Amino acid sequence: MASRLSLLSNPSSSPSSSPNARYSLPAGGTFPTGSPIGVNAKRTSQQGQAGGQGSILERPYNKTLRSEVSLSAYAFMISEVISYCQSRVDSISELEARLSSLGHHVGIRILSLLLLRNMNGNAAALKDPKKESRLIPCLQFIHTQVYRAAFGRPADGLEKSFGGEDEYMISLNVPPLTQHISIPKDMSSLSCEAFTAGLVEGVLDGLDFPAKVTAHSVPIEGFPLRSVVLIKLGRSVMEREEGFGGSGR
Repeated sequence: MASRLSLLSNPSSSPSSSPNARYSLPAGGTFPTGSPIGVNAKRTSQQGQAGGQGSILERPYNKTLRSEVSLSAYAFMISEVISYCQSRVDSISELEARLSSLGHHVGIRILSLLLLRNMNGNAAALKDPKKESRLIPCLQFIHTQVYRAAFGRPADGLEKSFGGEDEYMISLNVPPLTQHISIPKDMSSLSCEAFTAGLVEGVLDGLDFPAKVTAHSVPIEGFPLRSVVLIKLGRSVMEREEGFGGSGR
């Protein structure tokens, strides 16, 4: 069997050490500062005990809506996920496919949580839940609510692609998941934002808007890490939009 592809190792590293290679840290060798995970966990535990709730699973859904995780913990988690995946693939395309598959599962769960929170805050929605059937409102929902839930803020841009009527783009100038991951120059075609693309695809599938979603690095002046998620909608979606009149609204 061919040797596993090492995407993270130094070119001078020995082959035997490649499966354990890791993405390099940003300049200075440290992640951005944030509250220690242990401190956050202790504070959360104390708050739960004070309120008579010993577990986060026992809290109301909306009470954890604005809970935050330190960026250092977030960056460490995604780097470990990428390292785990890269040790089990033989090519860049396989690695991106694995990351996209993981993101797809996350997207389905984020959608379920958002819909549940919306219904929990609106008693009328429990009797008559709204299912978005138009394309543009669906994309705006992802651009704003889904990105805020996943990354702490809305995406920076939502625009139609020049490539065709069935293509749209969601851009993020400073992607929090991968902004502190250094890609080797000889692997420049790798986009670790494939995880985000899979997340978006999972949400679209859950809303019955089947699409093929890919991630691309599109740097611009002032934002060298800018990432664009390209959404290519399925034919059934476009036919449905034509039936509505094609406006998408």
